[in-house]
Order: sequence, then structure tokens, then C-alpha cells
Amino acid sequence: MQADSGQRSIGSFVGGCQSCFGVLGMVAIFLLVGGGLSWWGWNILQDARASASWPTVDGRVTRSEVTESTDADGGDSYSPEVTYEYQVNNRSYENSTIKFGENSYSSRRRAEEIAATYPVGQRVNVSYDPNEPGQSVLEPGVTGGSYIVLGIGALFVAVSLIILIIAPIASVLRRRG
Repeated sequence: MQADSGQRSIGSFVGGCQSCFGVLGMVAIFLLVGGGLSWWGWNILQDARASASWPTVDGRVTRSEVTESTDADGGDSYSPEVTYEYQVNNRSYENSTIKFGENSYSSRRRAEEIAATYPVGQRVNVSYDPNEPGQSVLEPGVTGGSYIVLGIGALFVAVSLIILIIAPIASVLRRRG
């Protein structure tokens, strides 16, 4: 009987460790994804903030359309694709950033409204980064969409931390119960 009891203890321990490794693996993945998204989102937000004070030049829209994409779950999203050209210090540039953040929509109508704001041939004010003139935007400044990627990344990190706190407590409660 003693040996049998010892075997169960070792088996419980090994099974418990496998469970711990699974949880730690999941937490590590969530932290990596969340950290990466947070970093990317922070950069989007900083570019949006900085763009509010960038100098502007005249530009011209060369392409304006809406593209459709379907995700793995079959959901459709629509993106206004607006390409424009401009010159800084006698050097020509081309870009397609409308604003920092929101770039696709679940509503085709919303994407079409944005694209229609920028018909081909229209003159536009282009805000450009004075340190990197190839980086530009048509609608400078921070919008609600500027926070989306940062928010998703922060959510992943928060879930990871919650799991790290709850998993050991749940493990202790399971052993007691």
C-alpha cells in the first residue's frame, strides 16, 4: 500500500508539472504577442502625436479605391486605399497613409466614404516627418483608431498577468479539494 501511495504522489506531481508548463507556455505566448502588439501600437500612437506638428506640402491623389479582405472566420473588412504623391526639397515621394491607426472597417460604406474624400487628381495637404520625409499622412494627429493596436496588446499582457496570478491559486485550491 505504501508503494502505491507513493506512485500516486509522483504521478500527481508529474501531471501537475505538465499542467504548469502548459499554463506557462500559454502565458509566454500571450506575453510575447501582447508585448509585440503593445510596442507596435505605442509607435503608431507616437507617430500620430508627432504628426500633429509636422510641416505640410501640397500633394496630389494618384489612386483612390476600396479593397476587401476576408479573415479566417469569413468576416469581411474594407480598406480605403489612397495613394498620393508630394515633393519635399525637390525630391518626389509617394505614400498611402491616410491616418495613423484605423485602416480597415467592417462597413464597406464607411471605407467608400473615406476613399471618396480623396478622388484621383485632387490636391491634398500632406503632413510629412521632417526627419524622414518619406513618412507622411493626410489626416495628422491622434484619433481613436490610434489606440487600437496598443489597446489590444495591453489586453493580451493583462490577460497573461491575470493567468499568472490565478493559476497558482487554482492549483492550490484543486489540491485541497
